[in-house]
Amino acid sequence: MKCKKYNEIFKVQLDDCISDIDSTLPDVLGTYTIVKWMEIVSAKLINQELDNQRYISVGKEVNIEHLAMVKLGEELVFISEILEQNKKEVHFSIRAMFGEKEIARASHVRSIVPLKIVERMMR
Repeated sequence: MKCKKYNEIFKVQLDDCISDIDSTLPDVLGTYTIVKWMEIVSAKLINQELDNQRYISVGKEVNIEHLAMVKLGEELVFISEILEQNKKEVHFSIRAMFGEKEIARASHVRSIVPLKIVERMMR
């Protein structure tokens, strides 16, 4: 295994906020965006390990705790760590940090799927 950890910085844009759902809501980061960014960092981490000509990873499960609000324009660091990996799936622990403050944490499972199966489904 090359790398067990990966992090990336994301800046909160207007379409990442719950005000995108309803303009009467405040410009704060939506949980749905946090989940998206958690999946992105985890996929990028496991993609370093996969033979991308033969396999891809797909999200299977996310269990998240959204602990604090983050405003429009602020930057977060998302840190994904592989806890366990076998031939069929990968288990991650993910944290979202705003400075020293943890604003979300999650467990995440991604399935390892042969690319030929996905290509067959896309036809």
